[in-house]
Amino acid sequence: MHLHVINYQNRFFGGGAMIRLYHFDLARNTIDVETVNPWILAQDPKSRSALAAEHTRITGPVDDFSIPIDFEKRFSGFIPVPVRPARPAGRLLVKGTAAYWRFDGQGAPGTALAAGQKVRDLSGKGNDLTVVALPGTAADALTWSDDHHPDQPGHGSLTFAGGRGPVHGAYLTTAADAPLNTEAFKGGYTIETFVRMPLDWDAGRNGNASVLSRRGAAGAAGKHGRNTDPNEPLAQLNITNNGREVQFNHYPLNTTYPTTNWSHGLAELKWWHLAVVNDGRYTRLYVEGSPVADDPKRLSNGLSSLGLPWLVGGHEYAGAIDVVFHGGVGEIRIVNRPLAQREFLTAE
Repeated sequence: MHLHVINYQNRFFGGGAMIRLYHFDLARNTIDVETVNPWILAQDPKSRSALAAEHTRITGPVDDFSIPIDFEKRFSGFIPVPVRPARPAGRLLVKGTAAYWRFDGQGAPGTALAAGQKVRDLSGKGNDLTVVALPGTAADALTWSDDHHPDQPGHGSLTFAGGRGPVHGAYLTTAADAPLNTEAFKGGYTIETFVRMPLDWDAGRNGNASVLSRRGAAGAAGKHGRNTDPNEPLAQLNITNNGREVQFNHYPLNTTYPTTNWSHGLAELKWWHLAVVNDGRYTRLYVEGSPVADDPKRLSNGLSSLGLPWLVGGHEYAGAIDVVFHGGVGEIRIVNRPLAQREFLTAE
């Protein structure tokens, strides 16, 4: 219980209609308190007396402060947060769906996926995933989970316990002959997924690991020029070692060098919805349905391909897996056209 007793009568001009404002920030779990005088603020600053100018805003420690509060916990007893029900996969197979992988209802939470185990492509296009475990990897390096983003259609995810130094973990791959491998997405595309980083996420061990990537080195595809690393994959959706920022680095068909989209840093222990949308000309990255600031205004048509598989949770460098993702990955949908925000998985 927080009790605040306020008396402005002994201040300049009897308080002069001074008020205290409480701003409830549900995202930050914080109540921000400020004390202002609207009557004085409405006056022309040039006409204010010295005392009036001092009392436009009161910024002492008892008048301008913040109170941390866990709103969900505080009100859980009588205002329960409604749980959004799961939605059947068929509702999410929008026009142009090239691949749709969900991780719900296929294994008990906490149980491991074995090497060779398959996750079916629900689009019906034949882009099934197969589990690959690196030598020496623990048996529980990849497990089923019922944890998920609140707006995720499928109530399940995969937990990856991977990293580098040395590289370890298990990831998933499309087959060598999967149709998705050769898809160039000349008319645009949308890639969506959900991610969550644990508290033990470490920039050195886990940074620059891919949630989703396309095998094939840039140099082998004839890519060169500014910012080009000839050994990096042709497309990679990563969580970088620079403050857990999302990076979508890709080599379009129309250039020999990459286009890179960046987000702000993402907090641990929170599920995030990520979406990459290309309209045939420009590529945009969205976090929780909001466009990021660092979307380059560079023509970017399609995705270059060497006909090699896509990886979920694996990142290849110079032809070998160099790091495996560490954290949770929710369902993934790839569509061969740009989707509007109202069509995202979180909105359906």
